[in-house]
Amino acid sequence: MTDAPPLRALAAESDYDPNSLSVEKAREYIHRYLKPVAVVERVAIRASLGRVLAETIVSPIDVPGHRNSAMDGYAVRFDDLHSDESVALTVVGTAFAGKPYVGTMSAGECVRIMTGAVMPPEADTCVMQEVVERHENTAKVPSAQLAKIKSRGQNTRNRGEDIRAGAVVFEKGRYIGAAELGLLASLGIGEVSVFRKLRVAFFSTGDELKSIGTPLALGEIYDSNRYTIFAMLTGLGCEVMDMGVVIDEPAALEAAFA
Repeated sequence: MTDAPPLRALAAESDYDPNSLSVEKAREYIHRYLKPVAVVERVAIRASLGRVLAETIVSPIDVPGHRNSAMDGYAVRFDDLHSDESVALTVVGTAFAGKPYVGTMSAGECVRIMTGAVMPPEADTCVMQEVVERHENTAKVPSAQLAKIKSRGQNTRNRGEDIRAGAVVFEKGRYIGAAELGLLASLGIGEVSVFRKLRVAFFSTGDELKSIGTPLALGEIYDSNRYTIFAMLTGLGCEVMDMGVVIDEPAALEAAFA
């Protein structure tokens, strides 16, 4: 990036008119005098909220980390559901989220399963609990419901279905909001590299401006815009430096910018 000309040079440009400067032209001038932030900080993910990533995030794990049930129901073998009549299966155990069923499951058997629980190795399909008629250790799937179970793997989620280990999750330059923060946590990532916050100095100018709490003389007003700017910059996550009110003199204004 080439060095920007001194601020005084703006006044000498033929198309520079401070009294009728368009937003687009103002942005063009601002960009000429700004350099991208290059300083990188390593922070805990909670502190990364509202910051910009200085690194590409690659998933260290599969998400989900195991084949699991997408709903509460019964883990079954799809081949056991091929029938024109209702199917009765023997319930041999229960799988909870975080506590898998550790036994085996043979033909004609099923496992009561909760959302997110690991599917038994022998099971490949989940039948939602609302359509199953349960009586003691028997789970009956009515014939009308069998016709709705179209494919093997229905109501299940495969390992790595959402994110594969090694996949790029966020590119460098990504803004970290609430959703990004939660996703980082789901990957077990506790720290990330982010760019230093933008530092913005601001001031008000005008001989008629007075500080809050000061009595107003004729023609004077309270300095309110500075508080609005402070709120906007703070909301954007900037480090702000309030320079107060600068008097209406070119030398004073130029010194404030410098």
